[in-house]
Amino acid sequence: MSLIEKCLRTHKWIAMDTEFPGSLRETSQNATDQERYNDMRFSVGKTKVIQLGLTLFDVNGSIGGTWEINFADFRETEDARNEKSIGFLKRNGLDLKKIREEGIGIRDFFLDLNLILKQTRNITWVTFHGSYDIAYLLKGLTGESLPVTSDRFSKSVARILGSVYDLKVMADRCNGLSSRLGLQSLANEVGLNRVGTAHHAGSDSELTARVFAKIFDNVGDSEGYIYGLGHRIISDRLKQEAMMMHQMHMNHVMMMSRCYGPPPPPFPLRMPRFVPGHPPFGGLVLVPRV
Repeated sequence: MSLIEKCLRTHKWIAMDTEFPGSLRETSQNATDQERYNDMRFSVGKTKVIQLGLTLFDVNGSIGGTWEINFADFRETEDARNEKSIGFLKRNGLDLKKIREEGIGIRDFFLDLNLILKQTRNITWVTFHGSYDIAYLLKGLTGESLPVTSDRFSKSVARILGSVYDLKVMADRCNGLSSRLGLQSLANEVGLNRVGTAHHAGSDSELTARVFAKIFDNVGDSEGYIYGLGHRIISDRLKQEAMMMHQMHMNHVMMMSRCYGPPPPPFPLRMPRFVPGHPPFGGLVLVPRV
């Protein structure tokens, strides 16, 4: 934890990834935002995170360090889980027995992490398809159940985490890329090689950081948009930016009014025109021939 605290002094961008026991509810493609959120909230509330990957980097993309934290709380034979997801993690090399025996406690870790984050300002978080990652992080930092609605969830994330990006959203806005690409395929498209093993939280977070640094300059405004989450996460930075834009607009309006003054009132007509009894066209009266 002391290494993370020291690294955060100079590297205030954090790419993160989690490995968890999977979703306990299947969400239909036509589900509303609130229905998708309800399913995620149910799964995150019933399950325990297995791994957390954190990669700290700076605004230039220079990586300060990567940490993979294994949590001992998950018991494979007792805790809620999606069997297909557990099988997938095992096939990709996660030793759940070793993690259980040698891992650390979720509560103690997040208590320490929370203290560090409160002492560090202007942190920016980066995820890939990160709704579940952010949800487990929020659950760990608050020690509470997730908010009831998607809107409240977004506001809680903005208050506690601040600025958040999702690579999957960014890929959809970058020429030549797509949100249909997985993290590894996205890395291949931009010419980056992986360090470590896929679907391990540390390796995934490290690759997320490098892909983000690679495409960030080619993507428009995408902060706060999380793939699968309907409400934008409005950080203090976005609020300040919006206030500045509003102030600039008001200043422009005031400057224009000083230069040109208010628009003149409509010129009043001395006499009404084109009404019964008033001849148009210079006062000539057209009399029909009999």
